[in-house]
Amino acid sequence: MPGPVVQGVQSAPARAAGQASAPIQAPIPLLAEGTIKLVLMSSGAVLIARLRHTSDRDGQPAFQLLRPRLVQEEQSGWQLQPFLDQLTPQQDLVVFKSAVASLLEPAPALLSQYGDESRQEVPKAASPLERLKQAFQDFTDSIDGNQPPIA
Repeated sequence: MPGPVVQGVQSAPARAAGQASAPIQAPIPLLAEGTIKLVLMSSGAVLIARLRHTSDRDGQPAFQLLRPRLVQEEQSGWQLQPFLDQLTPQQDLVVFKSAVASLLEPAPALLSQYGDESRQEVPKAASPLERLKQAFQDFTDSIDGNQPPIA
């Protein structure tokens, strides 16, 4: 007697050893949820990824890393390698917040390189004046947010 029939499931031929085919990724727009950060892991690895705040299965705070790349220093500059390449076909992963030592802003050149390699729109580098205006606005917002409402 034949087993149950499941629609939509097809068996794919096994890939030959050492033959990796990266799936074509849809571009991620600039206004997508999350921000691109350098992620210093507690293990010492340095990654660059689009980062979203989420929770793990138990409801504990975690980060979702979209299209993470391992940042490695080479003689000619920085090299970006897909994180966990050849270990899993997954492109995105969730890590515990305790696994992350620090979150940093990437340098504009590294940000641009990451955007090209991971097919994501990245923000343009802000001028010093724009950064000063943004810092002042953030400061003003933080003061305004701490004031009690005026009756």
